Amino acid sequence: MCLLVAILAYFLLILFISTFLYPMPVNDSGLVRYRTIPWATLSLIVINTTVFVLWIAPDLYGQQEGSIVMETTFEDYVGKINTYGFNEKVLRDGQGIMAFATLTSIFMHADFWHLFGNMVFLWAFGRRVEDACGSPRFFLFYLLAGMIANVGSVLLNPKLDTLPSIGASGAISGVMGAFLFLFPGAWVNCLWGVGLILRLPYALIRWLSAKEGYRFWRWTVPLPGWLLLIWFVAQSFLPSIETIRSNQEIQGVNHLAHLAGFLAAFTVFFFVRKDLLMRYLQGRSL
Repeated sequence: MCLLVAILAYFLLILFISTFLYPMPVNDSGLVRYRTIPWATLSLIVINTTVFVLWIAPDLYGQQEGSIVMETTFEDYVGKINTYGFNEKVLRDGQGIMAFATLTSIFMHADFWHLFGNMVFLWAFGRRVEDACGSPRFFLFYLLAGMIANVGSVLLNPKLDTLPSIGASGAISGVMGAFLFLFPGAWVNCLWGVGLILRLPYALIRWLSAKEGYRFWRWTVPLPGWLLLIWFVAQSFLPSIETIRSNQEIQGVNHLAHLAGFLAAFTVFFFVRKDLLMRYLQGRSL
């Protein structure tokens, strides 16, 4: 029981620190048109989590005693990344499972925080995009965006010789780009420590002057979605330029895949419901 409390406290502390300066999106504040259950988004979260918990985590966080056993489990972890992860060698030299790695790599994550961060962003932006597409088409769009992100990272810099890339970041970048294209005026509720502090004087004034029933405290801060997403593009674009210039990944992150995934968002118009597509082409709000 004490161990569980300690783990939870550690998780909340890291979460607080990570969201104090940079806002972490929780969900969009807009109303969906069809109000469908986001089966595809939920399924993708379950699949990614299951793959990590049952297949990656035992080798990464193996608690067996003995250095030889732990070294063996870590070697298994590295072997899985080399086999099912994606880089230019899987296409050029036929390593791993070759082109199939463009698909398998987007369901693998390096550690718990890698998984957690990706799934939070998928939950925040994926549900409304899924509602605009329908669950089956959104699922296909997600896979396509992830595969384009992988292949695009090689096309943007074919000389880059990197370690295998894993993670759903490229696919989720496509989902975030689709959210920006389809709902440019949407607001997103975020966990943001600095924002909560800055909002206190305004909330206090509203509370003192408002009628009964005004909620003084809210855990989330609403921010324009385009502001978060443009900032994300900037964070990916500048390191991508440096990666292309130096032929080296920046901080071990495949920023080129993030950028390529965001560009893959243009394909969402092949998956959007027909009535919403017509509204979009007519310049009407979705």
